[in-house]
Amino acid sequence: MPATLLRLPRTTIAHARYPAIDFHLHAPGLTTAAAYEDLIKLMDRTGLGAVVNLNGGTGAHLDAALKAGARYTDRVATFITFSPEGINEPGWSERFTAEMERAFKAGALGMKVFKELGLGAKNPDGSYIQADDPRLDPVWEMAAKYDRPVMIHTSDSIGRFYPIGPKNERYEAGLWHMPGDTSNNYYDNGFPAHEVIERARENMHRKHPRTHFVNAHLAMLYYDPEKLARFLDTYPNADVEIAATVQDLGRAPRLWRAFFLKYQNRILMGSDGNPQRGVDDFWTPHWRFLETYDEYFEHPAQLRTPGGSPGHGRWNISGIGLPDEVLRKIYYENALRRVPSLGASIERQLAARR
Repeated sequence: MPATLLRLPRTTIAHARYPAIDFHLHAPGLTTAAAYEDLIKLMDRTGLGAVVNLNGGTGAHLDAALKAGARYTDRVATFITFSPEGINEPGWSERFTAEMERAFKAGALGMKVFKELGLGAKNPDGSYIQADDPRLDPVWEMAAKYDRPVMIHTSDSIGRFYPIGPKNERYEAGLWHMPGDTSNNYYDNGFPAHEVIERARENMHRKHPRTHFVNAHLAMLYYDPEKLARFLDTYPNADVEIAATVQDLGRAPRLWRAFFLKYQNRILMGSDGNPQRGVDDFWTPHWRFLETYDEYFEHPAQLRTPGGSPGHGRWNISGIGLPDEVLRKIYYENALRRVPSLGASIERQLAARR
């Protein structure tokens, strides 16, 4: 990946302009006080006001995470992690919703659902279990009962559903060109089409209007802003967050700036990051994209190939320069509607910056 020789203006950014709530952080190692302390140091350095740890897990792992983080609940929200293990056994719905209820009472502030739902978990006949499966209805209703958000990742990058080859811009992501590697290639490998997964997600939203769903990665619809707009217009219980989409949004900054302005009350900040991410090459590009009109800078690559190129996009991006009133919504106000317990800490941080 050659470095640009253009000498373009660059806005100096040390940290996010406002204390951002990262609604999409992966920190499965947050089971000790030391791990929490290291995370807080990273957050303070880069301007993260609070984070949502989506890897709380279940059972003993969740208990350990909640216990170790008891002193940090003003900065770190722990979510229970959905697990389809045993879903084909009688009584699964009752058992898992009981674990959800226990988790919420113990301090879990929401639930994370990975793309295993739709692309991994199977029925006994080999078909893939989708988000509108009747066995999941009690799960979504349990979240509504306790007013806990469901952070859900369904489907995947659209390029993974197309033939894999050098003309596919996601060719490098997941090292698809390695012989025999089909783990990230859904085309003609027995996986459901993305339309099937998207339709099931819409059914889920329609059947459970009291449940608040935060759809990860802009609902994986960043490839089609018109479809994403229709989705948000149709389902008022749907929010979206921007994790691992900045590399795509930054290619059409004028279009996406208008989208962010129109749907400013429905978009949350997220990164898909982890505590080991570098500040300058990962966190700062998020702030630059949202806050400035800088052009042609490196995006926050989710992975890099052995040669150093960004696996999810061999290109650079430009910023969308959002106004302050919109930045505040995307950085923290929208997230606080879903996790209001983080509000006092955000207010303290805002006061300290004044």
